[in-house]
Amino acid sequence: MKKFRFAIAGIFCLGMLMFSGTCNQVNATELSNTKTENVVVDTRPNYTIYVNRALNCITIKQQNEDGTLTPVKSMVCSCGKPGSETPEGTFKTSDYYVWRKMVDNTYGKYAVRFNGKILFHSVPYIVESPDTLEWEEYNKLGEGASLGCVRICVRDAKWIYDNCKPGTTVVVYSDYENAGELGKPEAIKIDGNLPYRTWDPTDIDINNPWPAENGETYTPFTGTIDQFNYVAYADKYPDLKEAFGYDKNLLYEHYVTFGINERRIAVSY
Repeated sequence: MKKFRFAIAGIFCLGMLMFSGTCNQVNATELSNTKTENVVVDTRPNYTIYVNRALNCITIKQQNEDGTLTPVKSMVCSCGKPGSETPEGTFKTSDYYVWRKMVDNTYGKYAVRFNGKILFHSVPYIVESPDTLEWEEYNKLGEGASLGCVRICVRDAKWIYDNCKPGTTVVVYSDYENAGELGKPEAIKIDGNLPYRTWDPTDIDINNPWPAENGETYTPFTGTIDQFNYVAYADKYPDLKEAFGYDKNLLYEHYVTFGINERRIAVSY
């Protein structure tokens, strides 16, 4: 009789273990599905960044669905100076910083790491403030001048920061004959006599005193939504027209939230 009770108890315990295991499997599956549902897919295009350290220029190519690459952007840069050359090889972007302190205690804006201590970043600033640019170093864009990082103007640094997602391939190579399909852009030179020489001319900061592209000082639109010429705003900027069409509310919201800081032009009726 005791053996029979032990047998029944054993079957009951085994059943409970099997039921518990089934529950654990179901819970694990549910948890896995939940994690999958919460994954955020980065829909930005895939790019490859080619850094020609010999000629101090960059070519960015977009990866197409058929595996081919289309050049979309070129940049002038400063790679490592003699004795501190930027390492050649193939790497991946990882960490992204709006401001990053450098090894020489200066600061880089829109810094993107791609090889250990080697980053893309702006020309150095004395402190973490956009009005402290080392303009003499800025005038070295187009030649080797860094301690190994790849320096670029703020406009180009922000482009990489905004558009090249983590894991973007970076190829550093040397070619003294060919600057790339899009060539090497001409570097901006800052006149040391200008009172606003400590600002990057390409920085879209609203406080940047450099003249706008049309030669005039940037004047932001300060009117109400009813005074906002949303049609002109959309027509001037194809990226906004594609995103928002002629939606007055969305265009006005973009302008007051981002457009002013990006120094975009908006007008009233």
